[in-house]
Amino acid sequence: MENLVWHPHYDVWALIVTLIIFFEYSTDSSSIKKSKRKSWYSGLFILWLFTDWPIHDIGEKYLFSVHSAEHLVLALIAPPLLLNGLNSAQKKLISIRPLIALLQITTKPVVAFFLFNFVMVGMHWTTVINLMVTNTIFHFFIHGVMLLVSLNMWIPVIGLTKEIKQLSNPGKIAYLFMQSLLPTIPASFLAFGTEPLYSAYLEVDNIFNVSVINDQTMAGLVLKLGGGLILWIFILITWMKWYKTEKTFDDVVRTSTND
Repeated sequence: MENLVWHPHYDVWALIVTLIIFFEYSTDSSSIKKSKRKSWYSGLFILWLFTDWPIHDIGEKYLFSVHSAEHLVLALIAPPLLLNGLNSAQKKLISIRPLIALLQITTKPVVAFFLFNFVMVGMHWTTVINLMVTNTIFHFFIHGVMLLVSLNMWIPVIGLTKEIKQLSNPGKIAYLFMQSLLPTIPASFLAFGTEPLYSAYLEVDNIFNVSVINDQTMAGLVLKLGGGLILWIFILITWMKWYKTEKTFDDVVRTSTND
């Protein structure tokens, strides 16, 4: 454990501070920020927690299962919280025509689905993981790409601006269900593999007394069970909102008919 010495991650600190400034100084109106503050800072907190010391260092240097948990946070937890936490002033600032025009293409459900899953599956190739673990700049780049495609993937569900079409409730459920299927491929290779897939994790000190194969199996379970659980929670929340909306509409129609 003496190898796990604290050290600063200036890139993470710079990102978090920038996002705090973006939220606090995008508008002087406290009422605009109040309703969004909890979601925004929840997203920032979990993003910081999993990308700074010690979790990031453990995942990068010792345990691929922890690295996989970090990927889940970057893909399925922080992005929807941050998108839901965007206030109207922030949305106005980022609603520049070139970006909106690009997002109108990339956030189409089919395009967003394939962009997200291409990155998520591709980044678990042996060469990519080994390079991420041994090259800090490449690691930061891949995590940055993953965060961007994840934000893009969640926009059809969470929404962003009026110019970008948001899915209906049944569409959201179908979209999130499909998202839960494809990650099964890399998760299965990890969970049921009998040989180490990533040589970079063979070359590190085993300070946690977890074998490479057991760590690899846990990583597969984290991706499959953890990712599936998160997506199904969002599916359940969406279904409950849909049910509540439909019930309210039916009650209004019934009341109007009786009158």
